[in-house]
Amino acid sequence: MLFNLSESNWSTQDYNLFLTELESLGDAKFRKRAETIVRTGYQVLGISMSELKSIGKEISKGNPDAFLKIAGTENYESVIIQAYVLSNMKLNLDEFTKLCDEYLSKSNSWATCDMVIHFKQVTKFRDEYYQTIKNYLHSSNPWLQRSGLVFLLKFYNLPEYNDNNLKLSTEINSDDYYVQMAQAWLYAVIFPNNQEKIYQIIKSDPTSKMAKLTVRKIKSLRHTTNEEKEQLTALIN
Repeated sequence: MLFNLSESNWSTQDYNLFLTELESLGDAKFRKRAETIVRTGYQVLGISMSELKSIGKEISKGNPDAFLKIAGTENYESVIIQAYVLSNMKLNLDEFTKLCDEYLSKSNSWATCDMVIHFKQVTKFRDEYYQTIKNYLHSSNPWLQRSGLVFLLKFYNLPEYNDNNLKLSTEINSDDYYVQMAQAWLYAVIFPNNQEKIYQIIKSDPTSKMAKLTVRKIKSLRHTTNEEKEQLTALIN
């Protein structure tokens, strides 16, 4: 970009110039493809994730706080950039919780939810942030529920958390496809070290959509053996 991302004070004029340049980076073919994959109410410009990551990294070198204060929801890409900026910031628990809440309030697709996999700050205060994740999971907002599940599978797939992770996930009663897919994803990452517990979850309602999604997700993983695949298939047939 011609605009100097790392030296901006992020005035309204700066931000409008940034949006203009961002729009110029859009590609019609990429946009069409992205719109079929990401169902979002925001305008899609059609910019690669690698380019968005690079932009976010440059912004974080300068005045990321000012950027996040002025950044809105003008398009899908600007929201993704906000996630990349946040992921590069050095934050304490309160700062991170506030900024993450603000970011997730703008989330309206699986892709914006899944950007939390980059929020590695969580590893500095896992125990303290766990309650916030519980709040997300207990929310009626499916995007918060999905985000909470992605936090668990990315940063809390650890022996000391997995019993609680499974309990929290099985307590979610959602018909939302993207929430159910995140649940299946969580069960799949836990499966290698907790097979019996995952089998029990599937057996509890083997004809459900949730069980079928979980089996499909686990079978898609490289480390799942042919024997395990056969056993999983048998559970839902």
